[in-house]
Amino acid sequence: MGLKVINRTYERLMAILASANLLLVLFNLSYVPWRDFWLQGRVSIPLVNRVLYIPMPLDITKFYDPIKGIEPHRDTQAYLELVDQLEASIERTGYSSPATESILAALRAGSIEMVDTNPFAIANKSGSLERIKNQMRLRVFSTKRNVSSKAAFEQFWSDRYINSVTGATNLAWFNRTIRPLMAANYYRGIGEDGEYIDNFGVLDIPFGLIFCLEFFARTFWMSRHQARLRWFDAMIIRWYDGLLFFPFWWIAPGWAWLRIIPVEIRLDQAQIISLQRIRKQASQGIVATIADDVTEVVVIQVLSQMQAAIRRGQFMRFLPSQGAQSGQQPLHPGNEIDELGEMAALVLQVTLKKVLPQLRPELEKLIQYNVDQALRQAPPYRQLANFPGLQTIPQQWSAQLASEITNRVYQVLTRLESEDKTAALLTSQLVQKFGTTLSYELQQQQVGQALRDLLIDWLEEVKASFMAQKRQARLPESNTP
Repeated sequence: MGLKVINRTYERLMAILASANLLLVLFNLSYVPWRDFWLQGRVSIPLVNRVLYIPMPLDITKFYDPIKGIEPHRDTQAYLELVDQLEASIERTGYSSPATESILAALRAGSIEMVDTNPFAIANKSGSLERIKNQMRLRVFSTKRNVSSKAAFEQFWSDRYINSVTGATNLAWFNRTIRPLMAANYYRGIGEDGEYIDNFGVLDIPFGLIFCLEFFARTFWMSRHQARLRWFDAMIIRWYDGLLFFPFWWIAPGWAWLRIIPVEIRLDQAQIISLQRIRKQASQGIVATIADDVTEVVVIQVLSQMQAAIRRGQFMRFLPSQGAQSGQQPLHPGNEIDELGEMAALVLQVTLKKVLPQLRPELEKLIQYNVDQALRQAPPYRQLANFPGLQTIPQQWSAQLASEITNRVYQVLTRLESEDKTAALLTSQLVQKFGTTLSYELQQQQVGQALRDLLIDWLEEVKASFMAQKRQARLPESNTP
């Protein structure tokens, strides 16, 4: 019991350590795109053109910028320092002093140089420069169309504009709107290999050493405690652990997120999370998708093969030949049962015993009509109908005759169901003759061709209906967001 607790505790500690390493990897991959957030707590919302600021309790960039080889850009940093000097000069000597005018001239020249050289390009922040120019146009000219950003900068840093009543307000606006965009600009050094400097290995190597030693120790232990398992085979079994110490930061930094695979497996093995339901749902979804596609292909292929077989006349081979009808040879030498004959006999029996009794009212009306038509052709019947008061007698006779004929038919059917051996023999002969005759006549040229055409058209309708149902079933899935 103590060994199980130790093993569980060990697995959980290693799983937590692997999770910490994965979080560090994900932070490293997202640091450069999200540096503005870590620097200023600034989040841009493009759809509404708004910027949100979230207070940051710790300046993470001070510690992590050196890891990524990032340092403040000299040009934009010098520009912001000039603005600081301007504020200090105004506070000491006022707006009209020579020192203030010299700094304003330097800011005008620096603004034109910034627009021409675009120091934001190396950090892939050219959009920030465009935002700065648009904001300056709106501030000075109240529009950002058909006006020069250089003219806006020159007027903003002019003596008249700064010495105006709103001079302090303009500087406050600059510090609130423009300074964060310029302060977020940076320079990232390039190494001798032509790639950006990235010292993430300094943080990742200690984790890699731990997981590497643990991998060899674990696989060696597995090879010693499992029969017929070599050390190399154990390494193959635990191949995913190799992702934890593979030097992605040196070979392929963008693929370091693959460490999520061993982390998930370790968390599941340590019983911190359960992936059983996820694996089950994923496998069921894959199997269901494959089964649905295979079913569609198989059904359409089978129906098409049946159509092709009917066109080649193979369907008629299943019907008994003329020799089979006359009793010379069976349809299948290894089978003495005539299946089609039996089916025809079954249809006849159902017709006689089940269908006809339910059609008695309609049958009586039909017989009565035919009896009445036959009697009307007899001269005594016509003469009797001309006597006053006797017009209804012929109708009564036809109704009685129809009822009597119908009763005779049902009496015959009743006798067929009785134990009369002669009736049973005659019924059997009738059923067999009906089945063999129907099967033989179906394979005649005209009837057979019509039957083939009907079967082919029916199978085509089945395929069209099947495909329509499949498309209808997939329609909600395709519309799902």
